[in-house]
Amino acid sequence: MFSQDHPNRGTVDVPFDFYVAGDKLPAGEYTLDVVASTYVTLRSKDGKRQQDLYFLQTAWPEKDPELKVVFALRDGKCYFAGVSTWNGKAQLTSFTPMAGDQNKDVPIKPVKRDVARPTGSPH
Repeated sequence: MFSQDHPNRGTVDVPFDFYVAGDKLPAGEYTLDVVASTYVTLRSKDGKRQQDLYFLQTAWPEKDPELKVVFALRDGKCYFAGVSTWNGKAQLTSFTPMAGDQNKDVPIKPVKRDVARPTGSPH
């Protein structure tokens, strides 16, 4: 989802309840952590909710992509459908697109990890 040259963590502030593989998650801030190129954990800010997400790449990377989670609106419910990141576009494997789905995009805010710096000076 994210590449080595870019952060492998991001936050997304979802303004509506949504579903992931049949589980309903409440609106709120979530963290996306890349475990492997097609495996991501989604964790609520309070740490009470966590989902493992598996993706299938559907499009190659673009220059300066819009970082976003794509939700599909279907029958009045929003479903986590996929992502668009530096590694291209990917569809959640547990989601099957249908004709008539309407997309609702929510931006991903990259989170850079702090790099440990040595303390003291070398002797």
